[in-house]
Parts: sequence; structure tokens; C-alpha cells
Amino acid sequence: MHYRSVLSALAAVSLVACSGNPPDLAPAPGAMPAPAGPGSGATATVEDVTVEARAGAWNGTPKNLEAESIPLLVEITNNSDRPLRLRYNEMQLVAPNGQTFNAIPPFRVEGDVAENVDVRFRGSGFLVAPYLSRYYPIYDPFTGAFFFDRVYYDRFVPASINVELPTADMIAMALPEGVLEPGGS
Repeated sequence: MHYRSVLSALAAVSLVACSGNPPDLAPAPGAMPAPAGPGSGATATVEDVTVEARAGAWNGTPKNLEAESIPLLVEITNNSDRPLRLRYNEMQLVAPNGQTFNAIPPFRVEGDVAENVDVRFRGSGFLVAPYLSRYYPIYDPFTGAFFFDRVYYDRFVPASINVELPTADMIAMALPEGVLEPGGS
């Protein structure tokens, strides 16, 4: 079994929770910018194992996950002749100032995030109530008298909802621990 930490060549994690401001991300020494694709990132190859990590590539629920953590799209290709062990406790993100952030297994992420309610209503010849125009930017607002009933809407119409973590997308898209066989990716 190939037990070295390949990810130290390119600071990469599947998901890192941060408190406060997220760190500035920069490729590790020896890493190159990742080819065109979702988000931005870096790639490095060490001993025939290539790791590509991208920030800004999250496309799941919750949509605002990047406001609370640093989800990275991580792709690993093992072109070596040995299996590669992938473990969360061997992955970390290292900020340019040397601060390290450890990977958190997706099942251990706790808490919730506030997420704006997605609008899916579609219609034609429809003018939206003026006070809802920011939620329905694809519709022109009605410009006549259309008063807001604060008592009703404050109780029943949320502008955002709390989403409990981890979501099904976070678990389904996470890089699981395991072994990457030679030739695998």
C-alpha cells in the first residue's frame, strides 16, 4: 500500500470548515494553475500521482456553502504502479501564511446555513407585486397601488430558510476515503 501523503504536494481538501474569514488561497510551491474548468485552482504531479483542486466550483445545495466553508473540487489521478490511500486526516489546506485547515469528513459537518429561497414561478403577462421585485427579477413590478401586509408576510413568507448540514449533495459529491488503484481517477 502506498502510504505517503500525495496531497502535501498540493494543499487540497474535500471540505474545510472555517471560522471567521476564509484564508487567501494560492497554489502550493511547485503547483501549476489548473486547466480551464469550473472555479479556479491548481494542479501538481508527484511520483506519477496528479492532484487537481478547485475553489469556486461548488454547484449543489446549499448554494451558499462557500460563505460558510471552503468546498474544493478535488480530482486525483493515480498513474503510479502502487495503490494510493486517501484519508481525510492526511489532507489539509495550507494558507500562504502557513495556517493549516484540516479536512472534515462530510458526515461530521454540523450546523445550518441560511439560504435564499429559489424562485421557480414562471408566467407571462404577469407583473409582480412591487415589494417582491427583488425576489422575481425576471418580472416587471406592478406600478399601481399594491400594499404590503407586514403582519401576514412577516409570519408566513420567509426570504430565507435554514438548511441543515450536511446536505445530501455535500455527502454525494464528497471525495470518500478509500484506495485509488494504479490507473484510477
